[in-house]
Amino acid sequence: MKNLKVAIAVLAISIASVLPASANNTEPTTKAAKKVLRTEIVNLLGQHNYDLKETTLKAEVSIMLNNQNELVVVGITSNHQEVASYVKLKLNYKKVDVKGIKKGTVYRIPLTMTQS
Repeated sequence: MKNLKVAIAVLAISIASVLPASANNTEPTTKAAKKVLRTEIVNLLGQHNYDLKETTLKAEVSIMLNNQNELVVVGITSNHQEVASYVKLKLNYKKVDVKGIKKGTVYRIPLTMTQS
């Protein structure tokens, strides 16, 4: 009877240590999916035709995917209002097909606009 208890205890400890280690393999696919999402966003933004006073403008876009696979712009952090309205106009409610992105999760994507 004592050997049975020891065997069950060893089995329980080994299962408890293996399951969390195997459940943590979603990070690389999330990074790859975020990279694909950023590429889709850059393609949707396209070429701008603004005459920028500075050579480079930076912004951080907080974006979310809804149940219809549409991008929803949650917020834009930028010093320039023109950049914020341009990004909202080009991205808000545009459909994308990206695997591995959790719907309803807010992602922050850094963007840089340069003078062309």
